[in-house]
Parts: sequence; C-alpha cells; structure tokens
Amino acid sequence: MNWFLFSAFLVIAILFLRHRKHARDQWRAIERMIEAIETGGRPSSFILHGEKPLQRIGLGLEKLILQRDRLESQISREGFNLQAILASMVEGVMVIDNQRVIRLANDSLIALFNLKSGPVGKGTLQTLRDAAIEGVLRKAMSTGEAQFSEISLSFPTRCLGMSAAPVRDSAGAIQGVAATFHDITRIKELEQVRRDFVANVSHELRTPLSIFQGYVELLRENPELPRDEVAETLLVLSKHSTRLNALVEDLLTIARLESRQDEPILAPLNLAEFLRGIEVDWKLKFQLKEIRFGVELGGELPTVCADAFRLEQVFNNLLENALKYTPASGSVRLRAERARRTDGALGSEVELRVTDTGSGIPAADLPHVFERFYRADKARSRALGGTGLGLSIVKHIVQIHGGNVRAESELGVGSTFIVRLPGIG
Repeated sequence: MNWFLFSAFLVIAILFLRHRKHARDQWRAIERMIEAIETGGRPSSFILHGEKPLQRIGLGLEKLILQRDRLESQISREGFNLQAILASMVEGVMVIDNQRVIRLANDSLIALFNLKSGPVGKGTLQTLRDAAIEGVLRKAMSTGEAQFSEISLSFPTRCLGMSAAPVRDSAGAIQGVAATFHDITRIKELEQVRRDFVANVSHELRTPLSIFQGYVELLRENPELPRDEVAETLLVLSKHSTRLNALVEDLLTIARLESRQDEPILAPLNLAEFLRGIEVDWKLKFQLKEIRFGVELGGELPTVCADAFRLEQVFNNLLENALKYTPASGSVRLRAERARRTDGALGSEVELRVTDTGSGIPAADLPHVFERFYRADKARSRALGGTGLGLSIVKHIVQIHGGNVRAESELGVGSTFIVRLPGIG
C-alpha cells in the first residue's frame, strides 16, 4: 500500500513538473514574441501549445502584428504622398510648432530663402531672419486666423506672397502654424511694366493732343487769320497728326505681336535677295542725307524660315534709327554672314549687323534700349519723330522667329545692332 501511494505521488510530481516546465516554456515563448514586437520585428510563429487561453494569446498577438503592419503601411503611404506633394510644389512650405520651431520644410522653401543648411529643428527668426515673416506667424498663432501678406526680401531680392494658417489638434487647440510662400516677383515686375506702359502712352498722347486742342481753338476763335498763318497752323497739325498715327500704328503692332493675334507667315527666305531689296529701298534716303550706305554679304548665307513682311519691319526700324542718328558724311552698313559657334566654327545661324557712325548710346542706357518708350536722348528722339517703340517691335519680331537681338555702342563713335536668326540650310 505504501509503495502504491509513493508511486502515485511520484507520477503526480512528475506530471506537475512537466506541466510547469511546459507552461514556463510557453510563457517564455510569449515573452520572445513580445520582445520581437517591441523591437519592430515579427515572431517566426504565433503558435502556442497548451490550453485554450494560451492559444488565444498567440492569436491575439498575431492580430496585433497584422494591425501594426497595416498601420505602418498606411503611414508609409501617407508619408510618401506628403513628401511627393511637398517636393513637387513650387511654393515654399513650412510648418512650425507653438514655439516657432520649424518642424517641416520643403526644398522650395530652402531655395526661396537661399538657406545653406536644413531648417528643421531651428527657430524661424534664426533661420529666415525676417521680422515681417515673424510678425505674420505670431499674428496667425495669437488670433487663430489665417493671415496673408507680401514680404520683400533683400538677399536675394524677391517679393513673396505669404499665407499662414493655424494648425489645431482634435480639441481645437493651436499647435502651430502652416505657412506657404509664393514667389510673386515676376508678377510685380509685370504690374510695374503695365503701369509704366499706361503712364508712357498717356504722356506720349498728351503732348500732340494738347497741341491739337490749342491750334483748333486758335482757328475757331480767329476765323479771320491770314492765310499764311492758317497754312502754318495746318502744317503743325499735320505734323502731329502723322506722329499720332505712327504712335497708334506702333501700339497696335506691339499689341498684335504680344497677343499673337497675327501669327507670322513663315516660309523659306533667300536672305541675299531679301537684303538686296532692302538696299534698293533705302539707298536714296541715305543719299539725300549724304550718308554712305551699303549691304555686305559675307559668303554663302543659310536660308531662313521667316515672315518676310515682319523681317522687313525689323530692318526698316533699325535703318530708320541709323538714318536719324548718323550725321551727314557718316556711314551705315548692313552686313550678313554665318554666325560662329563657341568653338569658332561656322554654325547654322545667320548674324545680321546694322552698324552706323552716329552719336552712339551711353553705356547706362544700352541695357534698356529695347524697352517700350525708352529713349536714351528723349528730347532729340521726340524732335526726330520717334515713338519709342521701334526697338521693342524689333525685339518681339526677332523673338517670334526664334532668334535674338542685342546692341553694342560707344558714345560718339557709333552703334551696332546684331540680329541672330536660325538657319535651315
């Protein structure tokens, strides 16, 4: 009997120890699973042998891992989408916290402000160094309302449109500000060009119109004026009428060129024949002023694809200027030759030069001569009948032909206007 009790006790002890070891092994397996999950890994198996509570723990951990993987995948996709959006935006984007520390910034922001290092983790004032921007951010954060402003930068010189909107958490508390910056420098420049253009047109029209009004009133109030005075008055009116007509024609030409209302009629053009025709048209005009004029062809010229009427306008304007500003006994030359590449070899482009021995253009005025209504010598230009639009028309026509134009000049020596056009042979 004692032996039977001892054997039973021994069996029970062995079973207990085996069960305890099995439970300990299973809990160790659970610990290994949890450690793998904590470090971001994935256990090799979620199977736990034993009672159903242990099996449910394994299944629960597997579901937890699956949910974590889904969340990580979703976060990764959203992060990729956010980075792709920010990288593709031309606007500079910046997100700051409520301590005005930058938490996010895209490449466009770094380029706009010419930052030498990454701005994330730094204060806005320390990074952007602009009190106006700091003021907009503070106001957006303190008022809780979106703010809009225009910011002028000195280095580099730019004008930025800035918007700043508060960032709130789920409870509505302000956690920071999201700011965007858009480079509106070109828009501001165009607005200034438009204002200058309107002002210049008004100024150009005011003088002849006031003269018209004055002389018309003179004729109306003095019907018995002597015939010679009437003739003189009509001569003045005719002169200013011609000037007004030329101004309006040039304005219409500029408008058509800029709006592309009249597309150029492009066709292969034999430059040698074209330039000989220009020479015939202008030879007598230069002779009457005792100015030597000639066309020179430097070797075989490539054919160009051009609108002959528009190209004729280019050289008529350039030669008209040369005629005005070159004194008697001077010379004007129109030369055409193949342009040379940077390596010195002849290229497919053609270079046409109008060179005169006139009064020349001051160095300070040279970069502006193709601007509308710009005159180096304003009083003399008006006296000679210029509208101030001729060279601007030249530039537009050359550009729509795929070419470019520039000017070289030395005061008191003369000027050269150089037109480059692409050739097709």
